[in-house]
Amino acid sequence: MQISWLGDAGIRLHVKDTVVIIDPPTTRPIRQAAHIVAITQKDGREWKSIPGNPFLIDVPGEFERAGVFVYGLGLATEPQRLHFRIEAEDMSLGHLGNLDHRLENGELSSLEGVDVLFVPVGGKGVLTPDQATELISQIEPRIIIPIQYQATGLKSPYGPLEPFLKAMGAKSTEAIDKFKIDKRSLPADETQVVILNVS
Repeated sequence: MQISWLGDAGIRLHVKDTVVIIDPPTTRPIRQAAHIVAITQKDGREWKSIPGNPFLIDVPGEFERAGVFVYGLGLATEPQRLHFRIEAEDMSLGHLGNLDHRLENGELSSLEGVDVLFVPVGGKGVLTPDQATELISQIEPRIIIPIQYQATGLKSPYGPLEPFLKAMGAKSTEAIDKFKIDKRSLPADETQVVILNVS
């Protein structure tokens, strides 16, 4: 599996021959074809212009396309806002969308055991670094990919990444363009923070 960050909350997953886009950014068009588009919040995001006639997931439920299972899970306090659990290639991934508060116990259990967690960390409308760190300690993913922070070259309302890295006790690692992962390469005994450049 190959993971790319599109900026803001946008993530692209290449799962064998299937492309999944979660929360396509509103600031620039997506030119690469997708098979599945998952949207955590109906906020006018433009997805119809994404090539490939993708299957849209913007409601709670369980969906499957080409061996990729997507679980859209409504928030207890705001059922119209979703977070996602994705199962593919014997791995599970969680995407928290524009989350700005702690999760309820039932919501936490839906993310239990995820291998990769996409977590907003920039405050100002999404989780603060301390809130993100607390949530990560509850979910205990193997890999954390921060999203929704002020990245070089992006205009956004969010704060910088460094306070989150400090709260996590993570060393500032160099950002990479794409992250390739499979079940065998998941860290066994530690949590790894992976920082992606916007692609």
